[in-house]
Amino acid sequence: MWLIKNILRNKRRTILIFISLAFALFLFVFLFTILTSMNQYFNSAHTKHTIYVYSTHFGIHNYDFPQTYTSMISKISHVKDITPIVQLFGYFEKSTELISTWGVDYRNARNFLEISNIEGTSWSDFAKEKSAALVGKHLMERYRWMIGDTIILKSSLEIKFSFIIRGIVHAPDGSGGNNIYLNLAYLQEIIGCPGRLSFMFIKADDGTFVPEICSKVETMFRNYPVEVATITQKSFMHSIVDKIKAILIAFRLIGWITIISTFLLVANCIAISIRERKSEIGVMRVLGFSQCRILALILTEPIIVSLGGGMIGTFSAYLLPTFYHVVIPTAMPLHVNPDGSLILYGFFISLLIGFLGGILPTLSSVRLKPSDAIRNIV
Repeated sequence: MWLIKNILRNKRRTILIFISLAFALFLFVFLFTILTSMNQYFNSAHTKHTIYVYSTHFGIHNYDFPQTYTSMISKISHVKDITPIVQLFGYFEKSTELISTWGVDYRNARNFLEISNIEGTSWSDFAKEKSAALVGKHLMERYRWMIGDTIILKSSLEIKFSFIIRGIVHAPDGSGGNNIYLNLAYLQEIIGCPGRLSFMFIKADDGTFVPEICSKVETMFRNYPVEVATITQKSFMHSIVDKIKAILIAFRLIGWITIISTFLLVANCIAISIRERKSEIGVMRVLGFSQCRILALILTEPIIVSLGGGMIGTFSAYLLPTFYHVVIPTAMPLHVNPDGSLILYGFFISLLIGFLGGILPTLSSVRLKPSDAIRNIV
C-alpha cells in the first residue's frame, strides 16, 4: 500500500514515464518482430532447393512461357519435381489492394506451396470443379468471405472473372494467406492464354546440383523463340535483402534510439522524484532504516513503473500480428509473425531501464548524512 501511494505521489510524472516506456517498448519489439520474421523467411530459403524459371520477357501482362517446356525440363537429371504457375492480379469491388491469383496444377503444386492444411475441401475435390478456388485465410478474414461464396474480381487486364470458394488455405508461417488458388486450365482460359505460363517452380533432389540445373535449363532454351532465365529461391531472397538493407539498418537504429531516448527521459524523471524525497529519506535514516533497506524501497518504485509500462508495450507489439494480419510490401510480401522470445527481451529492457535510471540518484540520496537530508524540514 505504501509503495502504491509513493508511485502515485505525482500522477502526472508516473503517467508520463508509463506511457513513454509503453510506446518505446512497443516500437522496439514491433520493429524487431519484423526483422525476426524477415530472418526466418530468408533463412528458410537456404534449406530449400527451389528454382524459379521464367521467360526473359517476364512481366505482369506477359504470358508467353510455353507450358510444353515443363516436360523437357523434367527430363534434366536431378530435377525432382516441377510445377507450372499462371499468375493474375485483381481487385475486389472498390478496393485498391491487389490480390494475387495463382493458377496451379493440383497434382504437384502441393509440393511447392507452403500449405499446412486446407479447410473445407481437398486437393482432389478442388480439381474436379472447374471454377473452384482455395483462398488464403487472411483474405477470407479481410473481406469476410465464406466457403461457398461466388466472388467476382476485376483483373489488371480489365477482365472480370469469378470463382466459388471451396476451401480455406492455412499456412504455418503466414505465406499463402493473401493468395487465391484456381485450377491452372481455368485461369489460362480466363486470360486467354491456353498452354502458356507466367513461370514455373523446379525442385532439385540435392542442393549441390541446383547451379548445374539452372545452367542446363538456360542453355536448353537458348535461341528458342521464348528464352528462359532462372534464379534460386536463395538468390531471390538475397536480392530482396540487398534492396531493403538500408530499411533493415534503419529499423535497428530506430529501435535502439527510441530505447536510449526513453531511458534518458525516465532517468531524469526518476532523479527529480528522488531529489524531492531527500528529507523523507533523511527521516528514515534517523528512524534507523539501513541504507540497503532504503535503497531497496526507493528503487522498487521505478522498477515497478518501468516494468508495467514496458510490458504493456511489449505485449501490445506481440499481440498486434497475432490478431491482425500484418504484411510488409516487398517484392515478395512479408508476413509478420509474432515472436515470443521478444517478450523476454522486452522484460529485461524494461527492468534495466528502471534499475539503471534509479540506481545512481538513489545511491546519491541514501549516502547523504541524515542531518544534511533533513536540514530543510520546517
